[in-house]
Amino acid sequence: MIKIKNPYSRHRLSLKEKINSKFTDFIVPYINKVPLDDNWKRKSKYIPKVLESARISVKGWEREKNSTSEIPEDIDLELLSVYVAEYIPIENVDQLNKGLKKLVRKYPLRFQPSRIESIDEFCNAVKKSIHGGRWSNFGYIDLTKEEKISDFVKDIHIQGTHLSSSSIVLQFVLNPSDKFISEYKKLIERDIKEGHSFNLSWKNLFKFWGGSSLSYDIVKNQMVEDLIIELKWRSMKEISKFFPLYFTNNRLIPPSIEVYNLNQSFCNIKDVKNGKRSSFWDSIGMGKIFSDISEDGYWQLFAEGRKPYLIDNSVKITCNSALQHKPYYHSQKRQIIVALKEFADLLLPIMVMREYAIYTSTKIAIQQNETFSSIKKERPKYQKLINIRYELERNLQILKRFKNEIDENYFIEVKSQIKSLIGFKPSFPRFKNGISTTERLVDNTNYIVNKTYDYSQHFAKMIDDTVQLLEIKTNNSLRSRSFWLSIITVILSIAATIFAGLSLFYQLNNDNQRKIINIFGPITDLFQYFYR
Repeated sequence: MIKIKNPYSRHRLSLKEKINSKFTDFIVPYINKVPLDDNWKRKSKYIPKVLESARISVKGWEREKNSTSEIPEDIDLELLSVYVAEYIPIENVDQLNKGLKKLVRKYPLRFQPSRIESIDEFCNAVKKSIHGGRWSNFGYIDLTKEEKISDFVKDIHIQGTHLSSSSIVLQFVLNPSDKFISEYKKLIERDIKEGHSFNLSWKNLFKFWGGSSLSYDIVKNQMVEDLIIELKWRSMKEISKFFPLYFTNNRLIPPSIEVYNLNQSFCNIKDVKNGKRSSFWDSIGMGKIFSDISEDGYWQLFAEGRKPYLIDNSVKITCNSALQHKPYYHSQKRQIIVALKEFADLLLPIMVMREYAIYTSTKIAIQQNETFSSIKKERPKYQKLINIRYELERNLQILKRFKNEIDENYFIEVKSQIKSLIGFKPSFPRFKNGISTTERLVDNTNYIVNKTYDYSQHFAKMIDDTVQLLEIKTNNSLRSRSFWLSIITVILSIAATIFAGLSLFYQLNNDNQRKIINIFGPITDLFQYFYR
């Protein structure tokens, strides 16, 4: 069994939720032994009330098992590959050149030609151009002999594109290992009955345990998601040892496209035995409502996005095994993977921009709360606002590149090419106003980039205006202080002069003192004349 170690899945639950889950798993077998009568009341008054309510909760959980997420008998679903995208800013192109060549040299794939020249040509072209470029092929790496990752992936095909003048997108096509595919297949075939737990609190520990629950479909969907995230995390973690990957280095899950081979049409699903409703497709993230289907009926796309209980940004695509096998491919699986290459080339850069824009909008929201809290105080901290403004500008660097270097025509062109390539249409047009999921994804990315950029500029101006007001207030305060300091300085100077004069006067002999008094005598008489 594959152990989940990636930080994203491990932090899916809070510490309290993990403790509650462990406690529930331990205590439920004992709770089931608490006797209840026909009215769901404790049979003995010596049984604590809290155990009675816990027993009723557990009995209620058991009544919810009227559906199954087990795979239907006439369906076979196989994971073929995972397309993963990463972002590289142009300032890291030299590190990319050096690290990528080192990577392909360390893990060469047998019978595959070296692509060192392609790497040099790509990186040199990027540095000399302010325009985007086509995709370049950097070859394959073989990871079957790498102990830490060989249980997850066999080999990885690496490609890259110069998205805009200062942005590079890399594409990694992961070929999962036989062990990973086996574990994944076992999981999606299972009927998961987990997700309930008590909600303990010190205040009500001996009164009422409460409870929280997720549907079995969501729990299985999370488990399936965790396996895919683990595959991506381990693969990208190994590659990031050679050159920096933006999403991986910033502890973000890189966007991806999962490719599956399906041996039965999506619509030919029958109710399972024993009268239970089948929730298989929902439990693996392939719900019918959030899907597109191709005009020829072979391809289907699912993009549920981040529901409240999901954390990955992944698109799933299935291809029906009824697809005619072309003889120049050694297998139908290979044909499916290659057929999706052009589609992935179009959609993955869109997903990269969307992922970064969402990440940036989250950080701006956090900084906004910090700013408002600081401004609300009677004496806002000038330095704290300056630090927030600096951090905001750092976070907006890449977003500004997307905004300024990629225009509206790019998004229109991507939608047009995807439509002509596969011709996806919504499976349920009445739920989505006839707009396909792929079109909605492209439009949503364009909207998020523009909206986040516009709001960030408004937020930055607000900080700048606040800082400017603080500077005016500080300058006025300094002027007032300078004025009074000048007066005090003059008074102190006069006092010091008088003190020095008196000290010198009393050091003179009597004759000299009389001479000085005689000198100032007329002045003294004049004052006496006017003020008597």
